[in-house]
Amino acid sequence: MTSTTARDRRPLTALATANYLSWIGNTMTLVAVPLYVLDISSSATQAGAAGFANALPMIVAGLAGGVIADRVGPKRTSVVADLAAAACMAAVPLLHGTVGLALPALMALLFLRTLADAPGAAARLALLPRVTARAQVRPETANSLFASAQRVAFVVGPPAAALMAGLTGPTAVLYVDAGTFLASALLIMTVPDGGSVRQADAAREAAARPGLRREVTEGVRYILRTPVLAAIISVVVCTNFLDDALTPVVLPVYSRELLGGERAVGLLLAANGIGAVVGSFAYAPASRRLLANRWATFVGCFALICAARLAMVAEPGLWIMLAVSFAIGLASGPVNPLVTGVVERSTPPDMLGRVWGAVMAMAFAAAPVGIFATGWLAQNIGLRTTLGIFGGLYVVLICYLVMNRPLRGLARPAGTETPAPEDAATAR
Repeated sequence: MTSTTARDRRPLTALATANYLSWIGNTMTLVAVPLYVLDISSSATQAGAAGFANALPMIVAGLAGGVIADRVGPKRTSVVADLAAAACMAAVPLLHGTVGLALPALMALLFLRTLADAPGAAARLALLPRVTARAQVRPETANSLFASAQRVAFVVGPPAAALMAGLTGPTAVLYVDAGTFLASALLIMTVPDGGSVRQADAAREAAARPGLRREVTEGVRYILRTPVLAAIISVVVCTNFLDDALTPVVLPVYSRELLGGERAVGLLLAANGIGAVVGSFAYAPASRRLLANRWATFVGCFALICAARLAMVAEPGLWIMLAVSFAIGLASGPVNPLVTGVVERSTPPDMLGRVWGAVMAMAFAAAPVGIFATGWLAQNIGLRTTLGIFGGLYVVLICYLVMNRPLRGLARPAGTETPAPEDAATAR
């Protein structure tokens, strides 16, 4: 049957570009804010406090942001969130250059920026299925393009921010950072709403909602009651705990202790980032045949990461470590678009915001715990033993992936996932 709806890829292009800009802005913030604080105060403690304030609200904001996206609408939520984030970032150098900016005020602005950004991220994910259908492209292609933004941003954003800060000072970087959020908001404004619900229907739906407090946890409850989502998100949380310390802890310590100094860190991070970008973009064409079996792809990606992490225990030289870092990035690339597709197909459209908010909150909660645990273990029992422990945990995770029945259902053709009936009913 031929579709009667004309193909329009402009909304997908606008949404994907906005997502790239927003992620690049986020990664530039990671570099620009500490450099800015050090420039005005020369205090490492204050720089660390500013970074903490920038990251702290992600867990709560992820949960609440999904509810906001479902209540207000993903397009409006994304636009307002980006504008608020742009205003907060621009206010930092503006206030410092005029009336002055004390550290508590700086931390408050950074806290509010992250608080605004999280609903925008959930809203863009909720918009993705709509614009994908309008563009009439494969969901795997759209998800690969969309999820690659995070990978590309971590390769492009921090070096660009550091280079710009060296040439013009960190203040200019903050203004550019604000500009990325503003450009993202303008692009999202061009994306159609995707739905034409009558005002009376919208009012009835709003009146039937269970209340903000209950809705905040509704996404978590839906995930726990949908077996395939509970399984796949539990894996994501575990791997965030195991892997998010790779960049800030494992590779720097590994380079300093085993590869002769910090200069190797840049090479290892570059290899990992390039591998992740290649893996993300390659998933779209590979998902037609080579990676068509999503269960085998999911297991295979983590099995390759597991093998690479175990290879690090053997303390190979720099060249082998470059290959190991590239392999870890390459294997991690397909995971996000694959997970995005499963969440989209397993969740009713009117719950996507809440579910994505819950996913983000759980993932963000695991990362700092894993980073702290890795640093503590490396300091107290040694890096090699820590790598061995984490490698062993990865082996246990692979066994779970192989034995989990809902995850084995991913081997079926895409589109066969169905939302849990009881939760789909409560979402309407």
